[in-house]
Amino acid sequence: MQGCSSASRVAAALTLWVACGGEDGREGGSFPSGSGVSASASAGAETAGDGIDGGGDEDGVLDLGGNADDGGSVNECNEIVDTADIGVRPQDIIFAVDTSGSMIQEAGFVQAQMNSFSIQIDAANVDARIILLAEYPFFVGPGVCIDPPLGSGGCPNSDSNPPKFLHVPDSGIASTDALMRIVEHYPDYSPFLRETAITHVVIVSDDNSAMSAADFTQQFVSLDPHLIDFKLHGIVSSEDPDAACGTGSACCQLAASQGTVYQELITQTGGVEGNLCDQEFQPVFQAVAQQVIGGATLSCTYQIPPAPAGETFDKDEVNVEFDNGAGGTLSIGRVDGVDDCAAVSDGWYYDDPNDPNLILVCPQTCDTIQGFDSASVSIKFGCETVPAA
Repeated sequence: MQGCSSASRVAAALTLWVACGGEDGREGGSFPSGSGVSASASAGAETAGDGIDGGGDEDGVLDLGGNADDGGSVNECNEIVDTADIGVRPQDIIFAVDTSGSMIQEAGFVQAQMNSFSIQIDAANVDARIILLAEYPFFVGPGVCIDPPLGSGGCPNSDSNPPKFLHVPDSGIASTDALMRIVEHYPDYSPFLRETAITHVVIVSDDNSAMSAADFTQQFVSLDPHLIDFKLHGIVSSEDPDAACGTGSACCQLAASQGTVYQELITQTGGVEGNLCDQEFQPVFQAVAQQVIGGATLSCTYQIPPAPAGETFDKDEVNVEFDNGAGGTLSIGRVDGVDDCAAVSDGWYYDDPNDPNLILVCPQTCDTIQGFDSASVSIKFGCETVPAA
C-alpha cells in the first residue's frame, strides 16, 4: 500500500490479529493484493495467545473458540480484525463532453473553466484526479484542450498531465452516446482511477442519451465494485426544445433534445444539474466543485479482503465496529439490505447477501461516522454476526 502524508488521502493501514490463540505459534501471511486495502498478519498479543488455534481447523474453516471440555470459554471465539484507518476519500472526476457539430461554443466553455475548477478543488486540499473524454480541436470543429496548470502545455493536440489529469482523445462522443463511450473507454482510463476514491461523472451535452439510466448504472457499476457510489452531474438541456419554442426559452435554439436520461441519473445519484441553455458554465462548474469538496468524506463502503491462507470466509461470522479515534466506539449490527436500514438505529449490509464482495453501512450510520479525522472501521471475522437492533 502506498503511504499517505496528507489528511486528504485515504490511509488504509490494516493489521490482522487473533483474539484467541492456540499453541502452534503460526504466523499468517500478507493478504493478497487486489483486496482494495493492504494488510499483514501477525501473532496476537501475549495475553491473547500466540497464534491461530491449531485445533479443529483441519478442514480450513476458522475455529470459533474453545468449549467446556478443553477448558476454553464458550463465550470466546477466534477473531480476525481488519482495521482501516480511514482519512478523507480522494475524488476521481470523469468529464464526457459531446463534441458534435452543435457544441462548438460549449466545448470552448468547458476548456475555459477547467483550470479554475481544478484550482478550486486543490485549494480545499482535496486529492482529485480529472479524466477528460473529448476530441481535440480540429480546424473549426469542436474540441477541448486544457492549458496549464492542469494541462501539460502541449495544446492543441496534447495536454495529459498525469497523475493529475488524463485526456482520452478519440473518444468519439457524439450527440447521444456519452454514457456509452464512458463504458466503452473504461480500459483507457481505468488505471488512472483509485479504488478508494469517490467517482464523479460530468456530462456536457445538448442532447439526450441513447443509453438508459438503468443500463448505464448497471454496466458502469459492473466494471468495478468501487464505482457503486458514483455521482453524475450534468450541463444538459433542461427543457424540451419544442416546448421551449412555445415559451420563448433559449432551449428552443440551443437544445437538440431534453437530457431526460441525464436528469434521471442526476436525481438518482444526488448530482448537480446545470441548464446548458443558460450558457453560464462557471456557476455550474463551481457547484460541482463544491460537491466534490463536500464529498471528500469517510468511506462507507468496504471491500471484503480474501480470507487468510487455510481459512474460509463465512458471511455469517462478520461484525463491524466504528472507532471515532477519540475513545468512542460503535458496534454496528447487520441488516439484510438497504431497505431494512430505516428500521434500525445503525446497521450494515452486503452488496450481495449470497455472494458478498462489499460491506456497506446504512445511510444514517454513514452520516454518523463522518467528521472524525482519526476514525477507523474494524471488520471482524470469526464470530457469529450480531444483527442490528
